[in-house]
Amino acid sequence: MKIFVILVIFMSMTCKLALGASATDEKLRHYIKQFRFKAVEPMNDKNDQIYELGEKLFFDNRLSGNNNISCATCHHPDLASADALPLSIGEGAQGLGKERIVTDSLQIIPRNSPDLFNKGHEDITRLFWDGRVSFDPDTWEYETPEEALNGEAPQREDITSVLDGALSAQALFPLLSHEEMRGKKGDNPIADAKTNLEAWQLITEKILENNEYKTLFAKAFNHPEQYNIGHIGRALAEFIRYRFQVTQTPWDKYIRGDDTAMTESQKLGAIVFVERGRCILCHNGAHLTNESFQNIAAPQIGPGKDIFNNDEGRFLITGRAKDKYMFKVPPLRNVAKTAPYFHSGVYTTLEQVIEHYEKGVNALDDYDQMMINNLYRTNYVENLFVETNQYRLFRKKEGAHPAMQARAIRLNPDERSYLLEFLKFGLTEN
Repeated sequence: MKIFVILVIFMSMTCKLALGASATDEKLRHYIKQFRFKAVEPMNDKNDQIYELGEKLFFDNRLSGNNNISCATCHHPDLASADALPLSIGEGAQGLGKERIVTDSLQIIPRNSPDLFNKGHEDITRLFWDGRVSFDPDTWEYETPEEALNGEAPQREDITSVLDGALSAQALFPLLSHEEMRGKKGDNPIADAKTNLEAWQLITEKILENNEYKTLFAKAFNHPEQYNIGHIGRALAEFIRYRFQVTQTPWDKYIRGDDTAMTESQKLGAIVFVERGRCILCHNGAHLTNESFQNIAAPQIGPGKDIFNNDEGRFLITGRAKDKYMFKVPPLRNVAKTAPYFHSGVYTTLEQVIEHYEKGVNALDDYDQMMINNLYRTNYVENLFVETNQYRLFRKKEGAHPAMQARAIRLNPDERSYLLEFLKFGLTEN
């Protein structure tokens, strides 16, 4: 009799657990349908010849003016396609990742190096933190810092006709940055070029001086008579697109129908993501980004974009006052691997990111300015600037997202733990 009672109790507990899991699945699948969450589907039309060329270019210092930095320096595969630093350290410095050290304070790049995961997907149409490169797949028009590439009838259609989306256009612009790859004026002919187009032409000629590259270009594009910077951008994009695509996270597998792909905690975290966390306001769609620009009251560190070390984000591109301090909402696949976070790289853990959102605009006042400097003083040699000017902090708060102003995100310890499980493991491809 005692054994029978124990068995009944055990079966009852098992049924309750199963019912709980089923209820969680039912609720989460309702949200997936309601908010049109989608899995990121694998891209399978890789051009092996263009990929091979792009891979070689990606790791080649010869793309830089002084032959001392490559795309991989700030976007290394071993560093989750970024550099593991709050702010990137540009050309002329030494080392890689957390071992990279400035030799000149001018080498510090104003913004965090974005990861490259799924950036080559056709759904991603805006790139850079300020969105200064975009592509309209309906009209096949580009918007970039170089007018000759823009609009319905671009002056350099010979370049844009080779490109195949936002990523291939974006890949062209780090080459033009004196701090990132080009070098200081007086250092080399590329740095001294008077226009972007002239600099691009010099880079193309420099690469094609190499016989191995001549062969790779001919194999990739099959018309060896006339190459331009567009072919370099196209090849880099092909490599990035397929090398860094992420399509097999537990979240993707769950959306495709596998109820066992995520743990119960991860599923509950996804529900917190939608409900109490309010992440869904900006992080939605297949890539968990709506590609909008938002002011989330992110602390400002480093050289910034003006003489006051300030960085007004999207405003610097559009000139619209409402865009001040707005930055592009990033996708979230593999987010656990891509610290530090935000445009200024001010947080090193997802726990800190969640705490920032819970504090709302008050996070600006509470930011521990020694946290970053204690961790990265070796890299930057001296302390990074941290914005404490009350007027600029007030203006940033004034334009912040309503949820940040209202401190609308408040989680209990269980909700916080579940959300972290979803972000750290549910969205990570192993």
